[in-house]
Amino acid sequence: MPAAWFAGLRLDNIDDHECSTSLPGGWRTQNPFKTMYWAVQGMGAELATGAVPFAISRSMSEKLRMFVVGTEAKFVKRAKGRIKFTCDEIMKARDAIEESMETGESIEIDLHSVGRDNSGEVVSEWIFRWNFLV
Repeated sequence: MPAAWFAGLRLDNIDDHECSTSLPGGWRTQNPFKTMYWAVQGMGAELATGAVPFAISRSMSEKLRMFVVGTEAKFVKRAKGRIKFTCDEIMKARDAIEESMETGESIEIDLHSVGRDNSGEVVSEWIFRWNFLV
């Protein structure tokens, strides 16, 4: 979390339908080519997919074990300026957690996050494979 704080990562929105995060452009997040470093984008994308399951876990009496077991990224365009990452698969995460609660088994799901620049153009697409166990 200190790296996320240093980079300026923000949790912009979290609700029943969508979670969005954003990162500023600038010297803290850019590589020598003046674009956002891929690993910084990964922080924003991961938080967009993981914040909702984490929030769900805080409201549960049982303990939720959750961790990333895989990731995949596609870089579509140079990332400059503030980049917003959005995940709209909230129900998919909720259903997987409920399934783990019912079965006692670990559940793996892929959650997608899309990064867009200020003009709304896609700069990167991410898939995080999460493992949930209640």
